[in-house]
Amino acid sequence: MKVLPFKIPKPFENTLHVQEDKVDIFYDQLHQHAEIQISLIVQGEGKLMVANSIKTFGSGDIFIIGSNIPHLFQSVPHQGKSHMITLFVSKEGFGNDFLKIPELEEINRFFEISSKGLKLLSRKKRVQKIMNKFTKVDKLGRFLCFLQIIQKINQSRSEELTSFVPSKKNISNIEGRRLQIVFDHAMNHFDKEITLNQVAAMVHMTTPAFCRFFKQRTNKTFFEFLIELRLEHACQLLSTHEKLSIAQISEASGFQSISNFNKKFKKAKSLSPSQYAKKVRTPATF
Repeated sequence: MKVLPFKIPKPFENTLHVQEDKVDIFYDQLHQHAEIQISLIVQGEGKLMVANSIKTFGSGDIFIIGSNIPHLFQSVPHQGKSHMITLFVSKEGFGNDFLKIPELEEINRFFEISSKGLKLLSRKKRVQKIMNKFTKVDKLGRFLCFLQIIQKINQSRSEELTSFVPSKKNISNIEGRRLQIVFDHAMNHFDKEITLNQVAAMVHMTTPAFCRFFKQRTNKTFFEFLIELRLEHACQLLSTHEKLSIAQISEASGFQSISNFNKKFKKAKSLSPSQYAKKVRTPATF
C-alpha cells in the first residue's frame, strides 16, 4: 500500500482545482500533497488527523490544510453519504511576479497563515456560500471566488490544526505504511485497551524502536496521541449525544475510570465535560 505522497488529479494548466466528493466515506489513507487544501464538509462527521493532531469534523466545518502536511479524514460509517467540496491551490502556480502585486497582498498573507493548517471558527456561513459556487462557475469565476474566500479566511477567527510540522517534508513509503497501520488501529480501537507491545508488533518493530519512531515523526508519545484521540471522540459525543451520561461517554471513549477522564479532559480543554457540552450545544451566531 503506497500511502505517501498523494498526487492531486488536476489539469496541468490549472492553478486552482475543485473537487467534489459524495461518497460513503472520505479518502481515509494518510497522505500529503504540495497543494494547500481548503475543504468544506457539506455533510458527514468523523475525525480529521493532521500531522500529530486529531480534530473532529461535522457538517459546516471548514478546514485549511497546509502544503505537505500528512492528513486523513475518517468518516463515521453508516451515517449516510459524506459530502465535501475542496479547493486545491499551489503558491507556485501563481508565479513570483504575480504575487508581488501590492493589491494581492491578501494572497500572500493566506499562504503564510495556512502553513500549519486552520479550522475556521467564524464567518463559516459566508465562506460556505462561496465554496458552494465553485462547482458552478468557470475558471475566471473560480479565481474571483478564491479571492473572496481568502479575504474571508484572513478576516476570520481560527485555530491552528497542528503545532508540529515535520522538518522532513516527504515521509518515506515505509514510514507512511507504518504510521497508517498505527493510526488505523488506534482510530478503530481507541475504545479498548491498546498496549505499546501490540502496536510495535504490528509494524514489526521492538517496543523501544517504535517509541522512538513515533515520537520522531509526531513529536508526541503514542499514549499522548491515543489520549488526544479519545478526548476528541468524547468531544464529538458530548456535542451530538445529549442522552448519554458523562460516565457512558467516558467508557465509550476508552477511559478506564470517569475520574481519569474528567482530569484529562479538563487539562486539555480547560473545561469539565459537562461545561464543554453546555458550551457546544449553545447555538452560536456568525
